[in-house]
Amino acid sequence: MTADSRSLDARTSDAVRRLLDLEDDAPDVVRETLPGASVPFWAQVRMRVAWALSAQQTGSVDVTPGTWNRWKQARRIARAQLPDRWDAPRRARRHDVCFYVGGGTLAASDGTALNWLVDDFAGAAGDAVVVQQQPLPSPLGRPSFRPTLTMDAANARVTMRVRGAHPSDAVGRSIESLLADFARRLGQEPGAFAKIAQRAVRDENYRRPQLDELRRLIDRVRPRVVLFDNGSYTYHGESVGLFKDAGAYVAEPQHGWIGPSHAAYNYGRLFREPALRRALPDEVLTFGDFWSDSIRHPGRVTAIGKPHLERQAASAPASRRPQVLVVSSRTDPERTDALVIELRGLLDDSWSVVFRPHPGERYETGGRYPRLSAHPGVTVDEQPDVYESLKQTTVVVGEASTVLFEARAFGCEVIPRDSAFAAAVIGDAFGDRVQDARQIADRIRSSAGHRTAARVDDSIWATHAVQNFRDWLAASLDSEDSPRAGSSEPA
Repeated sequence: MTADSRSLDARTSDAVRRLLDLEDDAPDVVRETLPGASVPFWAQVRMRVAWALSAQQTGSVDVTPGTWNRWKQARRIARAQLPDRWDAPRRARRHDVCFYVGGGTLAASDGTALNWLVDDFAGAAGDAVVVQQQPLPSPLGRPSFRPTLTMDAANARVTMRVRGAHPSDAVGRSIESLLADFARRLGQEPGAFAKIAQRAVRDENYRRPQLDELRRLIDRVRPRVVLFDNGSYTYHGESVGLFKDAGAYVAEPQHGWIGPSHAAYNYGRLFREPALRRALPDEVLTFGDFWSDSIRHPGRVTAIGKPHLERQAASAPASRRPQVLVVSSRTDPERTDALVIELRGLLDDSWSVVFRPHPGERYETGGRYPRLSAHPGVTVDEQPDVYESLKQTTVVVGEASTVLFEARAFGCEVIPRDSAFAAAVIGDAFGDRVQDARQIADRIRSSAGHRTAARVDDSIWATHAVQNFRDWLAASLDSEDSPRAGSSEPA
């Protein structure tokens, strides 16, 4: 075993290790496919199983997704029947390159909404379209890159189509039986994945109409290369497979932390088989070699960089007011709530204390962190772009987040919190992990206070990201792997 492989094993969480062992054993049950599906059921539920196992170790607490109420949903469905300039399956045209993204990775830019994940790359692509899931225009304004379209109206049409519909009883029984078998093989009680079963039934209800809308988009765009945000989250496996079936080469741009304990980027032997390999991108484009060397992905892995970080870090001031930014990783909210309050009491008034919730917590911050949300001496960071916050920060405190790595590039001192989650995610990358608020306060008092020194490590953040992407795309388009996609209609 090489030193690198030993390091990966040492930083692999128990939850991910269980998945890898199951996939290396590859029993027939993980190849079972529901009627009408094209991807084995294991792939469809794998990420949610990983999260359930991880929560037992890390204390991560689920967040209720979405902000839709019935009135908003009714208006959304009604609008979806009307002509809409942003409606991707009805308005898209042919493009060589399609960026298929969530649409939440936004920053304000000259009165427009910059998608920092892909807009720089889209601008360098020459013939590209960005298609996002979230509605357009966003609260930050119209998209910076044109054309940017949305699947929101399509998703609303899907919601209307599935009203009153339910999968057959036989499919429901298959879902429950398979999940009970997975639970047993992973050392869990038979009903441990009951919530996952409920979600799987819902997903099965939506699957066919969602793929119908995606098929219409593919037939209009006919992309040769697709950049699929979160493509390695295998509940997207049917969609990734549909792009591949149409002849596109599918890559995923890294959007956040990846490493040996992230289930979406670590796979066992099973995923080398064609039926499972179809559910994953052909390639992952990372921020740098550090990230590329930290995962076990069956596709190619290429370091490209992060242009938004390059640009923002270069404009960060060296002198800043004393400010500590505590970033959430969603784990143990009560503990974090208490820690921030205690830290505020330990620091004098020259220090500002700011708390940044995880993006998935933004709509529930008050309920998850009631004490700090109500404290007059603590500010809840609502900046869409964390880099704007880092440019005003001297010290960053966190447990397991990409922000800790980004903070170094902005010249911030990083103080890592200790937990089982942190041990698996960041290890000793930032030195000794602190146990409590008093240790954090002591470390802060001994810091420089207001002076910063940016340290951009090019092994973590590859330089010249846009040119790297341009070169990669040219090679991909020239490859025999990426012909123009044809009709995606099933045979």
